[in-house]
Amino acid sequence: MDVKYINPFINSVVTTMEMMVNTSPKRLAPFLKDNNIARGDVSGIIGFASQEIVGSVALTFPEKTVKKIYSVMMGEETNGTNEDIQDTVGELANIIAGGAKEEFSSMGITYHISIPTVVVGKNHSIVHKGGTHVMVVPFKLENNAFFMEISIKLKNNWKKNNR
Repeated sequence: MDVKYINPFINSVVTTMEMMVNTSPKRLAPFLKDNNIARGDVSGIIGFASQEIVGSVALTFPEKTVKKIYSVMMGEETNGTNEDIQDTVGELANIIAGGAKEEFSSMGITYHISIPTVVVGKNHSIVHKGGTHVMVVPFKLENNAFFMEISIKLKNNWKKNNR
């Protein structure tokens, strides 16, 4: 997985968090995921595909982190992972996938994004399509962690590897 295809998503995460919660997240060392278990309690997942590329991106937040983000964005506290929290996570995933799409366009790669899926629960699974490695990029937002998972495959490589 070439870093030039990961960076648009990282850049979009940073820009989105700066815009939505007025804080710049710190990116920590990325690593390859070795199972399907999410590192958070609420995840927003979006698939993307075109003639050139296929993949998915997931943002996964511990409950404490997403409640803090929601509080800053909406100016109010919330209890648990209610519908408002789920909508917030889905919308953040959508904004981040859309922001990355703009950077990909400048590389000559276009794609369509799916409607976000939000999954809630401790130790829930996230299964990425495409049969490729999943890169996890951890972030710190003040004292709160969250994670981006990304799976990307160029379709010309995908066709060669999936015959």
